[in-house]
Amino acid sequence: MKKILLTAALGLLTAGTMADEAVKVTYTSPGKEGRPSAFRTVLTIDGDQCRIHREIDTALMLEQNPEWGARLQKNDRSRVSETQYIDYGTHKYYSMAEMPDGTTIATEEPFVLDSALTVEPSDTVICGYRCKVATTVIKSNTIKYWFTDEAGVQGTVQPAADLPKGLVLMTSRNGRIGLKAQSIEKIDIPAGQKTIPAFAVVVDAPMYRYRINNAGVISVPVFDNEYIGISSSNAPGAVDSLLADTIYRLSGGTVILRKVRLPESSEGWDIFAQVIQKADKDAYDRTGSVFVIPAGKEQSFLDALVGGLATVPAFESHNGKRYPGIIATDTYDTPVELIRFFTPFGVGGYNSHRVPGQVWADSVIYHQDVTHLAPLLQGEAWIGAYIGNWTEKAHKLSLTLKYHPGGGQKGERTVIPVFNSLNLMEQGGQDYPSFMGSDSLRVGVDIPHPVRGAQLVYLTTGHGGWGGGDEFNQKENTVYMDGRKIFAFIPWREDCSSYRRRNPASGNFSNGLSSSDLSRSNWCPGTVTNPVYIPLGDLPAGRHTFAVTIPQGEPQGASFSYWCLSGAIVGERVDRLPAGDERTALSDPHPDKQSGKAHKARKRRK
Repeated sequence: MKKILLTAALGLLTAGTMADEAVKVTYTSPGKEGRPSAFRTVLTIDGDQCRIHREIDTALMLEQNPEWGARLQKNDRSRVSETQYIDYGTHKYYSMAEMPDGTTIATEEPFVLDSALTVEPSDTVICGYRCKVATTVIKSNTIKYWFTDEAGVQGTVQPAADLPKGLVLMTSRNGRIGLKAQSIEKIDIPAGQKTIPAFAVVVDAPMYRYRINNAGVISVPVFDNEYIGISSSNAPGAVDSLLADTIYRLSGGTVILRKVRLPESSEGWDIFAQVIQKADKDAYDRTGSVFVIPAGKEQSFLDALVGGLATVPAFESHNGKRYPGIIATDTYDTPVELIRFFTPFGVGGYNSHRVPGQVWADSVIYHQDVTHLAPLLQGEAWIGAYIGNWTEKAHKLSLTLKYHPGGGQKGERTVIPVFNSLNLMEQGGQDYPSFMGSDSLRVGVDIPHPVRGAQLVYLTTGHGGWGGGDEFNQKENTVYMDGRKIFAFIPWREDCSSYRRRNPASGNFSNGLSSSDLSRSNWCPGTVTNPVYIPLGDLPAGRHTFAVTIPQGEPQGASFSYWCLSGAIVGERVDRLPAGDERTALSDPHPDKQSGKAHKARKRRK
């Protein structure tokens, strides 16, 4: 193939020089910290038609990013190869994508020349050509094209609704240079070869972009429009008899459970849980939870669900009651919450209730990032969903886990369950956690390995639905580790009125407010409750104690307050902490003194 490199050294070319000849223009973007970019964009022009594709200088990429090869291989499933085409004869441009499975899709969009562009002279010379600069605004972004009308050809690497008449040699967006031409070559194209191919599947632009963006996403449907409400159990009599991919209804039907197959490795993924919920025959706001059951110890919450609460260890409260299954022990792990949500008043099933000025939502979507729990979301996992209620076919729920490539957290992650006082087995006899008035929630946990950057993922909501109850009164939560106070705050939500359209059956008061408007102890009807991340420092292996205190209010008649708490330690699992770093754990009672001792020890070793 004959190629003649045209550069600035040849001087400025006259108009029409390359007319009726095929031309290849190679562009690069500014590299980081002045380094050359390993990415190339190539524009091929053949008459009125153009082809735009991307190339990678593999050797340069590996030199600059040695980890690139392994990462690319790991996320190979998400790779999409895109090519764009421009037809100046028909004023249309096309985008075509080859998907990971080998199929192709395309989209077609029209464009016009110069209609909304402001064209001004410029002193810029690129590849030997004097340029003009054209400016337009696309979706609030200021786009500039440096182009020449002296080359005798038309083309651009940035197809859009408005294009300049000429060859675009450089682009910028909001003042930042995007692509700049590095070389222009004349090339030979084999006779009969079409620049723009025929497209087998053509979709509209939004669908095209959606399919590309989601090409590498793994979606795992867990529940699909399943009822949660009072019903008899369909579980066998033993945990070992539970089957995968069977939906079990447990604890009087208020818990649904399924063993699902997840990606073998959760490393390198951003993981999101999506719940869609609507009421059928229950008009009230209810506590809901999506949880995963760890299976690394002799016992798990599966034993309680199948064999009853008496089969799992219990928390012994100072009020004389036993609360089975709410704290981790040497032989038992609590369930770990993915999402805690609160159903609104009757969304979907009670939308016939009319309130002037309100248009009710059909359902509620709760969509939350659960990447911090990635180690529990790989391979086979038991995943459950709970909505507290007292009605048959009370609610419908769908749950999907979505794995988005190219994300995740650094290092080998770990999740260590600590406590979960949410009475998921309310219909199975599990008592309300109302012991905080006379006691604290106390638990000792053996950390099997050092954890760098440890955090306690803490979820808390207060309940007691009358004027004097903790649902409507602020109460400070205080968290202790190894006897030391490490965190205190008042969990409270004041934005509940933002979600009025999700609450068609909410009670309406004579003062113009509705029940769903009222501020609450860290929850609102129709929302999720976000966890609080409490830093624990670098946590040495060994036994650590945790305690939570809350000044829970006194009962009033048959009414009482209670608190639903859950906590799990997350962080990076390491074989050992660097010398001296053990002192950074918040469990050390005198960190300054420990720091001095560690410093002296290091000096002695030297």
